[in-house]
Amino acid sequence: MPFVSSRRILVIALGGAALLSALPQSFQTPWSGTLAGVLWAPLVPGASVLAWARDWVRAPAEPYQGLPEELRTAREDRDRLQGELDAVQLRVGQLERELGELSGYRPADRAGWQPRLATVIERGAGRPAGLLGIDVGTAQGIGEGDPVVVGGNQIIGVIAAGGAENRSWVIPLDDRRCGRIDAIVLPGAVDGASDASGGTAAGGKKADKGGKSDKSRNGTRATVLVQLVPQGNRTLVGELESPADVKPGDSVQLSDAAWSTAAQGMRIGVVESEGALDANPLRRRITVRMESDPLRQSRVVVKVRAAAQGQGTRGTGAAK
Repeated sequence: MPFVSSRRILVIALGGAALLSALPQSFQTPWSGTLAGVLWAPLVPGASVLAWARDWVRAPAEPYQGLPEELRTAREDRDRLQGELDAVQLRVGQLERELGELSGYRPADRAGWQPRLATVIERGAGRPAGLLGIDVGTAQGIGEGDPVVVGGNQIIGVIAAGGAENRSWVIPLDDRRCGRIDAIVLPGAVDGASDASGGTAAGGKKADKGGKSDKSRNGTRATVLVQLVPQGNRTLVGELESPADVKPGDSVQLSDAAWSTAAQGMRIGVVESEGALDANPLRRRITVRMESDPLRQSRVVVKVRAAAQGQGTRGTGAAK
């Protein structure tokens, strides 16, 4: 028997392939799939056996098998409508949350600013954790210095410079790039009655000869001014004079003339701790923890300056 060379085998194979390709597709379809399955099975016999065993052990069962045709069709339609209802309810819940976010930013006097709802689409890496990218920009009126808030009155950051048409960057309030922040501490009510050791003497004299206002007649402690320095990890620290009456749990609000007027009075957080400053016994150190974590927010609201309001912007990235 004469030996057939490999070159002749290659020529025959190419000729057969050319002949098959010239045939109509309707002629190739019935047998090409079967041929491919037959040729593929020896290559992965283990996978074929396992697939057969899986189909035999866990055969797919049709829903509502054995029921009359009309009843099965009715139940399938019910399942489809239930799925559509669930999808609509999820959408309604999302819209209700967005409405709640926006409705929290409607004080009696909103002249000079408008709320813009935004989604956080990117989070910077590194230490500190970095900036937050949101999906609104100059096309929606967003500009450098606009405050970013959540929950109606909790400020979590400020818009950085260099935003694009449909994208902006937010500097978290606990990031050192925000610089020093002026704030006020709003103490709660004085524990117990306004006792004899309180702020007024029997004759109504001032008890603090250093010029500090005494406790007001309604039993609340006086507000305290403080300058805070961002430390990261939702914390800011500041120093106070020793006579200042500040306690853990007191509320802290932004009151900084360098920030937009729309940011004034927004809540920063609460006093987490206070204690003596080792370097200066006449002063004390307080730690303020932000109420909301900027890195865990997915939806925020930007308080955008109205076109008619010529408010100044805060220069971000420079400490005061």
